[in-house]
Parts: sequence; structure tokens; C-alpha cells
Amino acid sequence: MIDLFSLDPASLLRLTPDMLAALLEGGRERARTNDDVHRHVVETVQADGAARADLLRACHFEAPFGESWLHQPGRKTPYLSLELLAEALGEGELRAALTGIVLSPSASIPFDYRALAAEGLVLAGAREHLAELTRAAEAAEPLPWRSTATKIGVRSDGVDHLFPIPRNVEERLELLRAASAAKTRETTALLARRVVRACARETGPEHGVGGADTVVPPSAKALRSAPAERLIAEDLGTWLATPADYLVPWDQELAEPAPGEAPLTLAELLRVTLLCPEFKLPDVTVRPVLLDFYRSVLRISGRAIIGLGAGVFHVEHGVDADPSYLYLGRDTVLGKGTTLDCVGGVVLQRGAFLGGGFMPILIHTHKHIRKRGEPGSAERKRVLPAIFAAEAGARLPMHAIGLFETADYLGADSGPHEGIRALALDD
Repeated sequence: MIDLFSLDPASLLRLTPDMLAALLEGGRERARTNDDVHRHVVETVQADGAARADLLRACHFEAPFGESWLHQPGRKTPYLSLELLAEALGEGELRAALTGIVLSPSASIPFDYRALAAEGLVLAGAREHLAELTRAAEAAEPLPWRSTATKIGVRSDGVDHLFPIPRNVEERLELLRAASAAKTRETTALLARRVVRACARETGPEHGVGGADTVVPPSAKALRSAPAERLIAEDLGTWLATPADYLVPWDQELAEPAPGEAPLTLAELLRVTLLCPEFKLPDVTVRPVLLDFYRSVLRISGRAIIGLGAGVFHVEHGVDADPSYLYLGRDTVLGKGTTLDCVGGVVLQRGAFLGGGFMPILIHTHKHIRKRGEPGSAERKRVLPAIFAAEAGARLPMHAIGLFETADYLGADSGPHEGIRALALDD
């Protein structure tokens, strides 16, 4: 059997949780525990500069450390890696490391992980890094939203609006990379502003980050829900993130399909990922790009999984694409073959699991409505939105094949499965 402690630091830190558990359970490792491994990592990082660099790479979710056992829940916080970082580094090194995570251009770092690092930085005191954080906070320009004037010129086939999609896989991957980079810049500036304000004692855990400091401002038209925000708030685990961070601006323009062409919106890019075949395969060059896109653009939490053949989409009805909630908490699973329609909104608390096994399941969050005497096509533009909510640990089983019409459960205490329910939008 492999001796865990004989592995070089990079090999030890890249192990997946399942692989680490298998090695601990077999042969000579039986006498060792997770705590033994944690102490070994801390001592190695303190003594070895290369090991310290590998741990920092892991905390940036760089390959091959993105799915490491390090990112499992810690003793006190949602991520063991942040706890080990705090144990292994001195105060000045820790401040530098946390600043690096908050400001990193890596699209692989989940939003909730950055926010937890930002909270740690506030507690440690940003000090010598305040100037750098202030520059980052002031540097980013707001991303544009598609205007009504632009929408006037968009072609349609009578059902869907049409947009240019690159013809080859690499160009489509580059679209996602560009969108991920744009949203990562937006996130780093957002969290840098929050850290600077918190260090200046303008905000704090008792009052939150302040409603105006969000991508979708409180004054913007959006599909909001106080019950949905309560579910998100109790699940986040950090005050430097807010439920409003998960109001998705579907009309935000993120990436040009070709130089000089009009940028595609977030909603259009999701259609590309849902309909183009390469994104349904476990390809080693494609899946990491897609995961970065989900983490940076949709802000899915760390350890959340969107399985093969699963996906997320938003389709405007008429000309509106109002922001709505999409929140996938830590350890949530969108099983293979499951699709989320986010017109009304979706909130999945930590550990919720929907579908799986390539069973075709559509979570539908906008019910089409037709008045008596109207043609069938009239219901395409008139909808009743509702928010699909899954409480922590809830399970929508594989046998729930077909359409889950969320609006049908509005007003009910619960849905057809424990922990699954529909939430109404605010008036």
C-alpha cells in the first residue's frame, strides 16, 4: 500500500476525498486519521517553501488541486483548506494569501470561497494590502446590459431569437473563457469594495454589506422574493456575500462571438452550453472550462455539481429577461439529465440533490397561461413565475421524470417530495 506521508506534497494535496479515504482505510494507513494528515500538511507547509506554494495553488483551485480533499468541510468553516492555510501561515503571510484569493483572476475559485476568504481578511486586517484592494475596487467598469435598441435589431424564427454561434468547439470554448474572465473581474472588484468598506468600519456582520453594493441594484426591476432570500442567507455562511448576489442578470452582455460582433448575453451563452454537444461529454479539455463558467458566471458554490447532460437556461418572454435567483449551495447536485429553467428562479440549499441517472427532468419555474378563446400561441408570452426551492439535504428522486411545474405548488406547505416547495415572488 502507498504510504501517505511518503508522497510529495503536490501528490498528497491533489488527492480527491474518495482517494484519501481509500488510502486511510487500507493497509498501513489504518492507524492514521484525517487529523494526522491535517497536522502533516501544516508541518510540511511550514517547513517547505514548495509545499507552501502548492497549498496556495490549491486555495486558488488551480489544476490539479480543484477537486482536492482540502476543499471538504473544515472543523469550523465550510472549507478545510482555509483553516489549514490559517494554521500554517504567519499573520503577514496569511493576509497576503487571503488578499491573493480575493483578487485572483482565476475563474476556478467559487464565489462563496472568495467571500469567506474576504471575511477572513477583514478579521485579520487588510493593513498593507488596503491600497491594492482599493485599486481593484475602483478599476472595474460595470458590464453592459443589452439595451432595448439592440433587441429591436435581433432576428427571430418566430419562436426563439437568433444569434451567431461560432462553428467550431475551440471558438465556443473561447466564448466561455471570455465570459468567465469578465465576471471574475466583476467579482473581484465587488469583494474588494466590501473588504475596504468593512476595514473602514462602514459595514459589519451585524448590518451586512449594504444593499446598494450589488450587481443588480435594489432599484432594478427583478423577480425578488423575501422567503427565497431567507433561504439563501441562512445557507451562505458568510456576511460578505448577500442573497442579492444570486440575482442573475440574464441580459448582461459578456462575450463577442467574433471580433466586432455584438456581445452575447449570459442567457444566450447558457443556450450554447445546453445545446452544443461537446458540453455533454466528460472531456478533459471541455469540462474544466464549463465548470469555471458555472462558478464565475452563475456563482455556483464550491463542491456543487452540474452533471453530464444537465444544465441551466433562461428564455425571455416577450422582450423581458428580468434578473431572477439562481443559488446552488455547497454540495448540491444537479444530476445527469436534469435541467433548470430559471425564469422564475431556483434556490438549492446545501446538500440538495435533483434527479440523476440521465433521467430527463425539467424544473419549470414559469407556468404558461392562456385565456379562454385565445390561440395556443398566446400562452407563450403570458407566464406565472415561481421559485423552485430545495431545502438543505432535500432529494428530488430520479423517478420524478418529466416536467416539475413549480407554480402548481404555490400556496402549498410543501411539494410532492420532502424539502421541495414553491415560493411566491414579492408583490
